[in-house]
Amino acid sequence: MPKSMTGYAKIQNMIDDYKITCEVKALNSKGLTIDVALPYFLSSKELDVMSKVREYISRGKVSVRILVKFIKPIQVSVDYSLVSTYYEMLSEIRENLGIPIPVDLSHLLNFRDAFQFEFSVDEIEHAWSNVIHVLEDTLEKVVMERSIEGERLTKDLFNIINKMESIVEQMKGKADELPKFIAERIKTNAKEILPDEVELNKELFESAVALIADRADIREELVRLDSHISRTKQLLASKEPVGDMLNFISQELLREFNTILSKSRLTDINNLALEGKYLVSQFKEQIMNIE
Repeated sequence: MPKSMTGYAKIQNMIDDYKITCEVKALNSKGLTIDVALPYFLSSKELDVMSKVREYISRGKVSVRILVKFIKPIQVSVDYSLVSTYYEMLSEIRENLGIPIPVDLSHLLNFRDAFQFEFSVDEIEHAWSNVIHVLEDTLEKVVMERSIEGERLTKDLFNIINKMESIVEQMKGKADELPKFIAERIKTNAKEILPDEVELNKELFESAVALIADRADIREELVRLDSHISRTKQLLASKEPVGDMLNFISQELLREFNTILSKSRLTDINNLALEGKYLVSQFKEQIMNIE
């Protein structure tokens, strides 16, 4: 069955000399958008992260946050010229503003661009090979969350579409009464307008009934509603992403109910069509969360 577009997972793992934290959050979206935050030394792997996300998720707004901490000491290069510049700048600010606190090392450590971690290509690839495993585990957990929520949404959607199907069946019964209702209405109106001694022409009367009944005939709309409902049930039983198709069908369902409202002459049918429109609005609200 379809998945929800919402899900969240966070996994933290110790692998080799790294403490890796991966957090993935997925929200509703018309398409697939991916936002990635990586440690600077893995910035070249952003496209690889996006590619991996696409293997698991086809629709939604996905945010990926990856943090890597090193357990063992690593080499750090210091840009002493830049540190000296920062020191002189802070000292000048302190003197001009009369700040009594002297400039110390803790102040200089805030300028992170003066300190660079040194990684070889092999070290970067080794770190990435560990990160990718944690990312995959996190994505699998998100997919599981989306599946669980999707199961709940699918049950709700089946409940709505079954109610809609019941309304269509009731309309079919009411639609069969339409010619008789129109004939009685014409007779009543004619008696109110014409003098008592005037008789209705049988042929003209039958032609008028047939013409009005044809204009008010909703059987084609009911057939299309049956088709849309049947297709919706097929899609809800699918494991593929079906959110876009369900959204399209919901528009077609609404179109048919609106057409019935414009054509119908029976209050009972109008009331059922209005109830159908309300169910379509509920259906559209729920499918906004379907992948």
